[in-house]
Amino acid sequence: MKGKKFCVIVAFLMLGLCFKAYGLTAVTFTEGESAFIDLSSKDLNLIKFPSPGIRVYTSSKVLDIKIDERNVFVKFSEGAPSVAQEVFFVLSSGEVFSMILVPREIPAQTIVVRIPKESMSEALSWETSHSYIAGLKELIKAMYEEKPPRGFVVKEAVLDKSRWKEVRAVLKKIYQGATLQGEVYELTNVSRETQRFLEKEFYEKGILAVSIEKHELRPQEKTALYIVKKTKAQREFEKVLQKTNPLDVLKEDK
Repeated sequence: MKGKKFCVIVAFLMLGLCFKAYGLTAVTFTEGESAFIDLSSKDLNLIKFPSPGIRVYTSSKVLDIKIDERNVFVKFSEGAPSVAQEVFFVLSSGEVFSMILVPREIPAQTIVVRIPKESMSEALSWETSHSYIAGLKELIKAMYEEKPPRGFVVKEAVLDKSRWKEVRAVLKKIYQGATLQGEVYELTNVSRETQRFLEKEFYEKGILAVSIEKHELRPQEKTALYIVKKTKAQREFEKVLQKTNPLDVLKEDK
């Protein structure tokens, strides 16, 4: 999947891009809930927070934890039993979050922590730092690399969004920003014949950009579909603006 070329349509404009995958996991903290995170049992792991001032508390005897500004480095003791360890993180805002760290025989992991109220501001900053077309391209690139843009919250999903009998489309991930929302679908050819797909076939009102990893699928073969649209909040905001008469606002100011 990774490292192949794919095309992006932005308002029916074809753009060629080629990207390389990077290992990175983003997790969104929810106060009162514990997040289960897989970490390397042998290598040094990094947990990155959006702001400094992090305090860490745990009763674990097998974790070596060091804090540097907004970075928390975690390493399991050599020869430690493969048992999950609970760690509490206290933010400078006073919020308390819990992580269940699960040791696995995997390479070193980098975990990017998202805090909903802080993420929205960061996401807006990321979006406004790009031109319109560049922002759409960069968001699709980020989804392809599985590397969320700054401030974006990633939500896992398993929703059947099929529109044709020949192909099954399942929504797998949602990248939620301030004004932009990216969606990753898994397409499966469920017919008995080879099917060919074009980006324009998935374009509909409200969709800003479309990219398909593989355009031709044999029976039962799968590929990824990337879509960018406006967030629900942004769409509702724009509807309100369309109904508002600027002259009415001026009258209220007098």
